[in-house]
Amino acid sequence: SNSFSFLLLFSYMILIIYITNNNMLLREETAMNLQYLRVFLTVAEHEHITRASEELILSQPAVTKTIQHLEQEVGLELIERHGRRIALTHAGHVLHNYARKVFALEREMEEALSALRDVDAGEITLAASTTTGVYLLPPIVARFHARYPQVSLNITILNSHEIVEETLNWNLDFGLVEGDAAALPAGLQVDVFAHDELVLVVGPKHRWKGLPALLPTDLRVGQLLMREQGSGIREVIEQAMLLHGVQVRPLLTVPDNEAIKQMAMSGVGAAIVSALAIQRELATGDLVRIPIAGLDLRPELSLVKRTDKQLSRAAQAFCALLCPPTEHEERIFDPE
Repeated sequence: SNSFSFLLLFSYMILIIYITNNNMLLREETAMNLQYLRVFLTVAEHEHITRASEELILSQPAVTKTIQHLEQEVGLELIERHGRRIALTHAGHVLHNYARKVFALEREMEEALSALRDVDAGEITLAASTTTGVYLLPPIVARFHARYPQVSLNITILNSHEIVEETLNWNLDFGLVEGDAAALPAGLQVDVFAHDELVLVVGPKHRWKGLPALLPTDLRVGQLLMREQGSGIREVIEQAMLLHGVQVRPLLTVPDNEAIKQMAMSGVGAAIVSALAIQRELATGDLVRIPIAGLDLRPELSLVKRTDKQLSRAAQAFCALLCPPTEHEERIFDPE
C-alpha cells in the first residue's frame, strides 16, 4: 500500500513538472512572438530598418533577423526593400493594422489597471485642432496639472481630419475637433462641448474696411486666405457658402491660423477666423471685423473618442474638467 501511494505521488509530481515546463515554454514562445510583433510595428512605423533599430536599441542585423523569423512564423512576406527604406506588402499592411490594435489594447490594459490604483497617475494622449489647442486648452491644462501633477499629458495640434484619423487608429485617448459633429464618421463617440464663432476680418488698409457688410458672393473668388483641406474651419466655411450657392476659391491656402492672421493684418487678403484668435487684434485696430449678411458661422467644438475605447480615470477627469456636465458651454471660453 505504501509502495502504491509512493508510485502514485511520484507519477503526480512528474505530471506537475511536465505541465509546468510546458507552460513556461508556452509563455516564453508567446512573449517572444509579442516581441517580434513589437519590432515589426516599429519598422513599419519608421519604414526604415536603421531608424527602427535606433529606437529599439537593437542592432540592424538583429532587427532584420527578427523580421525574417516573423515572416517564417506567419508564412508570408511582410516587407519589401527599396534601397535603405522598406515598404509593407499587402500582408504587412494587414499585420500592421492588427499590431497597432494589439499594442493599443496593451496600453489600455496598463492604463486601466493603473487607473484602478490611482487617478493621480498615468498618461493622457490627445490631439486638438488649432482653435481648441491654442485658445481653449491652456487654462484647462493649467488647472488639470495643478490638481493632478503626476499625470503626464501628451498634446498634439492637428487639423480635425487628422485628429479623427488618429483617434480611429487607436493613437489617441481622445481628440478635440471643430466642425459639424453630425458629419463625423461612424465608430466615434462625439460630445459637443461648445460652439466657436468665425468672423471675417481685414487689415486696417484693406479696401473693404468701413463697409457695413458683405454678401457671401463677394467672397467667391480670390479674396480669402484659408486653411488647408481637412481643416475643420475650412470645411465649415465651404459648407456654409455652398448653402448660398457659392463655391469658394481661396486667394491663398495656408496651414496655420497665426500665419493667416498676420497676412490679413498686412493687407494680403481677407480671412475668416475664430473670434477667439483675434480678440487682441480687434481691440488694437490691427484687424477690422466685417459682417457677412445671412451667413451663420458657429461651428461645433466636439470631444471625440472611439466608441470602444475605455478612458482611464485620469482621462475621464480631464474630460470632466473640459466640459463639466452641470455647466454651460460658456464656461469653456472663460475657464478662470
